Amino acid sequence: MKELIAKRYIKAFSKDVAQNELQKDLELLGCLAKAYEIHKFKEIIESPCVDTCKKVDFILQVILERNATQRFSNFIKILAEHKRLDLFQELYVELSSYITSLNREYLANLRVNENCDEAVLKEIQSKFSKKLGVSLILKQQIVEEAGIKLVVEDLGVEISFSQEKFIQDLKNHIIQAF
Repeated sequence: MKELIAKRYIKAFSKDVAQNELQKDLELLGCLAKAYEIHKFKEIIESPCVDTCKKVDFILQVILERNATQRFSNFIKILAEHKRLDLFQELYVELSSYITSLNREYLANLRVNENCDEAVLKEIQSKFSKKLGVSLILKQQIVEEAGIKLVVEDLGVEISFSQEKFIQDLKNHIIQAF
């Protein structure tokens, strides 16, 4: 649910804005997302006892050290007004995703059960980039299950090969042959 709300805010926030400004905003949101992981910061932001204006001042003056643009300051004020200051992490993810889609760069997760060689990763990255017509940034993730899976969430692409599924399909094919 928070992701959908964050997506709407980012859509409005990034409308008619230059990409270099969005990159600066992404850095500021990254700082706030990291700060939100700190228990004390989270406690202050979520506390009903702390006045909304003090929360906004705390964010803009202490956390961001007055480095925010007027547009970003207004964005924080709007978030505070609508009680959405708990969305920093989701907003960071959505803005990051939006910027990569502008560049036609997408993050692809390769889930394998053992570490792949760097040359193999480069080859997979280049071949799937050509196939999908976009620039992929491949990130390897080691998992317990046997098989291989490539997931590009922003494009809705998932390619997988599972050893168990292959064996099951082979068994079904042999049974059907008789």
